Amino acid sequence: MHNKEYALKLVQDKLNGLNNYSYSQIASLTGFTKRQLLNFSKQLNEKDIDSILVHGLTNKPSNNSPSTKEIEFIKNFKNKYPVISIQQFMDIYHEDIIFNKKMIHVVKDNNLKVRSYSFYESLYEKFNWIKPIKHKCFNKNYETHPLREPSPQRGILIMIDGTPHDWFQNGRKSSLHLAIDDATGEALCGWFMPTECLEGYVHMLEILVTKYGIPENIYCDRHTILINPKDGELTNFGHMCEDLGINIIAANTAQAKGKVEKWNNTIQNRLINDITRYSIKSIDELNKFFNDYYCNYLNHKYAYEPKEEDTAFVPLDNIDLSNILCIRDKRTILNGNMISWNNNYYQILDKDNSIKQIYKGTEITVYQNVLTKVVRVKYYNIFYETKQVEGHRQDPVKKEQLRIDNQKQLEQVLRERNERLKARASKASLF
Repeated sequence: MHNKEYALKLVQDKLNGLNNYSYSQIASLTGFTKRQLLNFSKQLNEKDIDSILVHGLTNKPSNNSPSTKEIEFIKNFKNKYPVISIQQFMDIYHEDIIFNKKMIHVVKDNNLKVRSYSFYESLYEKFNWIKPIKHKCFNKNYETHPLREPSPQRGILIMIDGTPHDWFQNGRKSSLHLAIDDATGEALCGWFMPTECLEGYVHMLEILVTKYGIPENIYCDRHTILINPKDGELTNFGHMCEDLGINIIAANTAQAKGKVEKWNNTIQNRLINDITRYSIKSIDELNKFFNDYYCNYLNHKYAYEPKEEDTAFVPLDNIDLSNILCIRDKRTILNGNMISWNNNYYQILDKDNSIKQIYKGTEITVYQNVLTKVVRVKYYNIFYETKQVEGHRQDPVKKEQLRIDNQKQLEQVLRERNERLKARASKASLF
């Protein structure tokens, strides 16, 4: 162990003839090298021991202390992100400025440096910069949930959830439909829609199975899009998962799927500033950005390796998703070999594009692809294309207007009837 004060005392005594130690012996006693001890002897010719022990930079600014120019640059950069966590601001500042090859001249001109977390923390305190609010549970009696071991392989358990948020800070919320791998904590994919809906989950499912493969299980909450309140019956999303061989597991509480809930909070805190950072203007741009870049960006920061290298994802191979990612329901054949579907009439086409002849009253299953809106029918386990019959569509707006007009007409008839009854009653009272 180095003891500078003891070493200086021994060297001082040696210079004053108070001991006969050699520099090698002093080095073995104090841990300093012979060269260092010789330097001490030179310093003792000019200063006393107390002066040498005082650091040369005492009461002087550190060589690593930030300049006024650097502080002003950081303050101006922070103005772009009014509400941001210290860690995210540190990440963005380092990625976009310090380590950005295009910003070398800016870094040099402003004497910018890599700084520690505590440095930015001190700036937040000094300038009263705002951090996102962290919501904590202050109820001491809340139920605790023991930690569960992550799945050993990727693809065994995928957690999904929908979270609404004002992503563009314009007062309009939209929902992120997110998928997380339990084994690695990875954000696999997501899809933004104006509301939490079937189409959002189907987009998410398509990206999931196309990019990674078919997982064993999906873990979700009890939203009616995902889980039918009637036990034993599947929702349209449930049918899609069943066709793909995916088992759906429903959580009873939000805490049970805490991993995806935590990811929701992380994305809500970070994505708003990254939307500003990358100048994203619409949901379409956001969906592309999130799946092409942002998931990998976050996974690089937060994901971890699975316990086992093998994966439970099953390759999609040649599975045709067009007849799987569908809303499906029963219909009855009408006159003219037609079916009614969503205020439209469709004729069923045979393989040669001729009209498929099916007896009136026959029950068939209609499949409408959620993403492409293409309508097909399934008859004796064979899928047939359809053709919309023009001129037989009832405009929903006109239909609603007709209902309103009928309501107004009914109210008018009732008013006239009441007036007649009152007139009759007043006339009878005169006699």
